[in-house]
Amino acid sequence: MSQAPRSAVVTLAMGRATENLDYTFSSFAQCKGVELHAFIVGNQLPQRRIDGIQYHLLPSVPDFSHPLREIYFRRMEVLDSLGVDYALTVDCFDVLCLQPLPPFEQLLGNADVAACVEHQGSRYLMGLGYTPNFLNGGVFLWNVPRSRDIRSEILARGRAHFRTIADDQHCINEVIHARHHERLRILPGHYNYRAYLNKKHKGWPTVSTLDGVRIYHCSACIDEAKAKGPFKPKPELPELPKDGGPLDERQQFWRRLRNRFKPWVIK
Repeated sequence: MSQAPRSAVVTLAMGRATENLDYTFSSFAQCKGVELHAFIVGNQLPQRRIDGIQYHLLPSVPDFSHPLREIYFRRMEVLDSLGVDYALTVDCFDVLCLQPLPPFEQLLGNADVAACVEHQGSRYLMGLGYTPNFLNGGVFLWNVPRSRDIRSEILARGRAHFRTIADDQHCINEVIHARHHERLRILPGHYNYRAYLNKKHKGWPTVSTLDGVRIYHCSACIDEAKAKGPFKPKPELPELPKDGGPLDERQQFWRRLRNRFKPWVIK
């Protein structure tokens, strides 16, 4: 009988986040059969440790020029040390699991990597030139053994040249979209939901509920999300009013005009 696959949620942390992994990271403990691994970048493990999280000490290296840049890149590197089959890498302090997740092998299907598109997904990038599917690096799902070559290419690119602190997203998207797009599965936004909750912020969406969201990722609204939960597994979909019959041209005109004033595009 074949052995059940091992799955893990993995994060890297440093500073104050190491003592407070129950703020968001421990929320993934609700996922059945999934290990939680926290790699602590520094010289010692935290004094305060959260039950259910396996802690690993990871000495810092100078390869990435900035501590946060090291965090972003090395969370892809440490996966090979765990011996797991599937891994979900997440930011340590602003990614909150709101609902139990399906098995990781189900989410990946036949892909080697899966992720969600950033809230503004149309970006220029090296290699492909442009993509409407720019992936957010804060939540990434990997088939660990089969993605090793992809992750190695991303890490090599990050070590070779410094552009900015959050350079992992550039390298991830450049490598995957230029060389490995056929190995990518794009997940629905439910698995990396970036909208503001009951707050306005220019250029970002605002919503009044997180019903249906599996993973929430918005640092400014984590406290609000924790206070307002639990949320429903599925959102309510209001019924459209029935027209009662076909509309004539005049009625269609006024209906279309009214519809133009409803918010559609995030500005």
